Amino acid sequence: MLDLAPLTAAPSPERASGIWRHAAMLPATTTRITLGEGNTPSVEWGGAPRLWLKLESMNPTLSFKDRGMALAVSAAVDAGAESLVVASTGNAAASAAAYAAAAGLGCRIIVGDSPGAAEKVRAAARFGARVARVDGDYSDAYRRAEQAEGPGVVNVTTTYQNPITAEAYRGIAAELVADLGHTPDRVVVPVGAGPLLRGIAQGFADLVAVGAARRVPAMIAVQSAAVAPLAAAWAAGDTPEQWEGALGAGGRWSTTRAGAIADALRGYERQGLITLAAVAATRGRVVTVTDEQIAAAEAALFSAGIWVEPSAAAALSAASRFASTKVSTVAVLTGHGAKAA
Repeated sequence: MLDLAPLTAAPSPERASGIWRHAAMLPATTTRITLGEGNTPSVEWGGAPRLWLKLESMNPTLSFKDRGMALAVSAAVDAGAESLVVASTGNAAASAAAYAAAAGLGCRIIVGDSPGAAEKVRAAARFGARVARVDGDYSDAYRRAEQAEGPGVVNVTTTYQNPITAEAYRGIAAELVADLGHTPDRVVVPVGAGPLLRGIAQGFADLVAVGAARRVPAMIAVQSAAVAPLAAAWAAGDTPEQWEGALGAGGRWSTTRAGAIADALRGYERQGLITLAAVAATRGRVVTVTDEQIAAAEAALFSAGIWVEPSAAAALSAASRFASTKVSTVAVLTGHGAKAA
């Protein structure tokens, strides 16, 4: 249950840290695990008009996943869990391992083949996590993680498998309103399954409900053109039935540098409907970018002193299309490049 009565765009007056600065926007937990995640910088981008970059790459383990893990691990402790299991392309692995260590829980990481995952998985092992590799892609790792769930073992895979992780992203909306001094017109988010996008949209809806934001921005989902099940479904029509048909049909996807968002949704296609509904409700859209466009965005960011992974650069590539003097746009840069090197 969400208690929105005391909610404002300002941080909690109780001087809480991490995601708990906006605890009124989150499901209540008795335990509050934090490594200081959240409150990441919002930087105005000089390469396009009225475009800001939300640097989620500056979280403790260098990705937005830390917000979700802070909440999910806190809830797991409340539930009496002894250990966690997570399927990951890399970012969630490092994050789950770090927060499990902070909470004194065991952690098992299941990872498939993914470009750029090696450094992230090594980081997870340094935190004490057990790493299991599976033949195949993220969808194969996802199924293995489902099988590992059981008494005392909580699955914190960051699709909608554990829906509480998406709730942690609500606070990003409050941070953006505070940083920009206004409600942005568009928020561009790189997505695999898409809980980050939905969580941000819900956060803006919370703020609108208490008069702290004027509206929910148009949410724009970005996928790599090489692995784009949500974009294919979006292009198939305007109704959930059309989306479901397209997602169920699958697709022939190829490899991409943007491994962190390369999720074919194979075996859990219906989860994509949640994200598509969130996009549609905000009058947003789903777009794709090529690996060449991602590389160009990475280079532009490097020239400005900002190092992100390819999946994060996808947001800037797409946001640059929409930047205008008439509207304000935010690109959410989801992960640092240091772990993808």
